[in-house]
Amino acid sequence: MIKFILFPTLIILLTQPPTGADPISFFPKGELEKRILWVHDRFDFVHDPAFTDPFILQDVRLDPACPRRFQEFSGDISGRFLEVLSVEPRNEYHRVWAKRIAHEIVKCQREDGRFGYPELIFTKDKVGREHMALLWGNGRLLVGLISYYNINKDPRILDACKRMGDFFIKIFNECSQPEVIQRLVHQGANGFICFTQWSEGLELLARASGDIKYRETAMQMEPLLQPPLKQHSHGYITTLRGDMLIWETTRNTDILTRNEKRFAQLVKEGWIQTNGGVAEYFDKTYPRDEGCSEADFLRWCLQLFKATDNEKYLEYAEQCLYNSLFPNQFETGDFGHHTFDTWGYISAPGPGRAWWCCSMHGLRAMHDLKQYVIDSPASDKTRINFFLSGEYHENNLAIKTQRFGGQGGTFNYQIDWLTTPDTEHTLIIRHPTWAETIEVMINKKSELIHSESGTFAIKRVWMAGDKVLLKILPQIKILNTEQKEITFDLLSNQQKIALFIGPWLMGIHAIENPMFHGEPYSDNIILLPKTIQELRQKIYFNDELRVPLQSGPHLTLTYQHSGFSELCNVTLTPISERSRNIEVTYSFWWIAKVE
Repeated sequence: MIKFILFPTLIILLTQPPTGADPISFFPKGELEKRILWVHDRFDFVHDPAFTDPFILQDVRLDPACPRRFQEFSGDISGRFLEVLSVEPRNEYHRVWAKRIAHEIVKCQREDGRFGYPELIFTKDKVGREHMALLWGNGRLLVGLISYYNINKDPRILDACKRMGDFFIKIFNECSQPEVIQRLVHQGANGFICFTQWSEGLELLARASGDIKYRETAMQMEPLLQPPLKQHSHGYITTLRGDMLIWETTRNTDILTRNEKRFAQLVKEGWIQTNGGVAEYFDKTYPRDEGCSEADFLRWCLQLFKATDNEKYLEYAEQCLYNSLFPNQFETGDFGHHTFDTWGYISAPGPGRAWWCCSMHGLRAMHDLKQYVIDSPASDKTRINFFLSGEYHENNLAIKTQRFGGQGGTFNYQIDWLTTPDTEHTLIIRHPTWAETIEVMINKKSELIHSESGTFAIKRVWMAGDKVLLKILPQIKILNTEQKEITFDLLSNQQKIALFIGPWLMGIHAIENPMFHGEPYSDNIILLPKTIQELRQKIYFNDELRVPLQSGPHLTLTYQHSGFSELCNVTLTPISERSRNIEVTYSFWWIAKVE
């Protein structure tokens, strides 16, 4: 396939609000914009391997002359690729590409409605790992095709989706028998979650087609979902995201209750890791993450916040975003797999730049995030949920937001009113639990200092040109190895800790601190100032628009290197910055004590 050449002027246009944009839209700048365009660059420019049509479509074509890894997961890559090109296209070329891929996909549909190997027989005595692989891919493909249909309204696509849904309903009873579920226990990515994750596609199909039989089948998925232990986290959480889609349509309180119960179980049993994400499998000994799982967890948290208005879900989403999903992105733009030891990220042979799933799913999560950075709980209210840079357009209102640097542990976030309504309008600002205080200045005049977590509101008639400056003082939080917060005074005796500055988990990057991880380093001791106030004075922030991947907190401390007498210096940075370089060690656990 001839690759499309993107000129810089075209790329610039992509960051501007397009003509005919949705009445309510957020257009990211800074880090979020860079990361989205990074994935697009991966699709458009990287050729090893390149996302060509034959490469993408092999999981539905199954051409013996073009074998590809994971082609037995029929529709997994092609469906995910179609989904993100449909909902988050870079330009018109991506829309044309999506159309071409969609029309080629439907040519490969089997007579019974499935995609993939026709010889697989779906009876309770035969269903096994290879059947689950086909169902997984078909489930992802159904979501991709519906996503394309929702934008383009091509009846041929909807017809193909209905045939897929009918195929699934036909095999449902055979596949959901207890003997089948038991046979697939602990089968990882080929386990029964390949079946239950159809909840998402079936609900989307019910909405698109108006036929409730697909929703009725989707509603049976969550009760079939086994406890998280040893399960593939991507499929487990995808099933629950689909369940929450059903709640959005039906407002069935039982669905919301069971999702909140599932979430509480993950928290109570310790499946949510220090960095706010989940491992590839719900297994405490498993040393690898997965970008898809982290993307799912972020999206599920956002769904739960939308359903409950409980800000704890925003806190979980934010921690996952900064410390799990963002650091998961590779320097190539891909998302994928990284390996951990007891100190943090470690380099591994053959890094898992997962072009087969995570590269698309990470972008899909960032698309969802855009809907939540700023929102409108009512027509006369605008709410800031995440302190990210961008532009927000809402009918007759437009604001520009920018996070920029700060010293002494404080960073700045400015809200510029570009166009405003003629009447009173309420600006609601989230005060996260990780912020000690938020000072509000309007047009350079100090208005208030807010010190309680939750939200606060400013109601007035805004004028174009008004500027609201937030000076945000993040808390410094220290965790011990039991994931319990400890106070600064307990560090008079050295111990292993993790350090958060606001929502950012701080780490030590081997590329920027090569000597820190030089042998021997497991007994290195980082020396902290005597007080929190002294530590805070060492923290500074860069401007998010000028250096988007280096805009979080930075601080330099002294440390005692094991085996050496001289004191050395080490710089701590947010672990999200690992995306800037190739895969190397990035410790976020370390031994510390107060000087």
